[in-house]
Amino acid sequence: MSHIGASSIGSSVNSKFLAAFSSAVGKKSLQHFDSEESDPEWGCWNAREEQKNPSVRIIFPTIERVKNAYNGILPSRYILCFTEKSWQRLKTLNILHDAIPHPHERVGHPMHVKVVRRCFWSGRDAPSVGWVYCGSHNFSAAAWGRQILNPFRLKADGLKKEDSSVNYGLHICNYELGIIFTFPPTENNGCPKVKSTKLDDIILPFVVPAPKYRSSDRPATKQAMREVMVELAEREREKRTEEEMMEELDDGEEYVELPEELETTNFVEQEKEEEKEYADILWSQVDSSQSS
Repeated sequence: MSHIGASSIGSSVNSKFLAAFSSAVGKKSLQHFDSEESDPEWGCWNAREEQKNPSVRIIFPTIERVKNAYNGILPSRYILCFTEKSWQRLKTLNILHDAIPHPHERVGHPMHVKVVRRCFWSGRDAPSVGWVYCGSHNFSAAAWGRQILNPFRLKADGLKKEDSSVNYGLHICNYELGIIFTFPPTENNGCPKVKSTKLDDIILPFVVPAPKYRSSDRPATKQAMREVMVELAEREREKRTEEEMMEELDDGEEYVELPEELETTNFVEQEKEEEKEYADILWSQVDSSQSS
């Protein structure tokens, strides 16, 4: 199984590309399991096999994760690249997983990583073997290459018909650089065991296993981020309008300071009015007691 974490997913990524990538990194079609062989015959794992038994997990953040980041969605707009068309194409393959930053202190911050972890089946109770790549490659045909017919192929005598690797080449558009850390099987030759780093000891910049997308999840595509920005801008406009309305109401009830002489006169007149009302109440009580 290959775990691929990338901040950019190419527009040409489809079942055919995924199958070619898996085949190149050691996927064999026989019995649908991962072999320790790292250089199988090219093309033994095809698009039909990949659709039936996905061998790739793409790790990319959901729009909700990006939306709830500490600094909002803006930083991710300049880091993440995933078209809506590519999402609709990969949606039915059910291979996308949410990118949760690791360690936990990184949660809430955008990730700009390009990491591949390839794990081979190595038998029961045996440590995992494989390799980890870290570099500049986005997950795209432009970076990793697109399989094409080899224009320089030669018809060699005795060439096996099933060996189709010589018939194909790679068309690569970008110059990229990366490092591969290999973790081969441990040899048991009777020598004292030497402590060595295992594949499972490698800490990746995202949580593994990464949670699979739920039916309601959606990746942070360019369109999804644009829609969120429009939604946030609309909310901000509504909030500003509401604040302006409240300010207008407050201005209408603003206290107007009166001149001291006028304020004193009004206060005296108000007191006289209150005294008169109180006196009327008392006289009405006297009248009612006399009549009874």
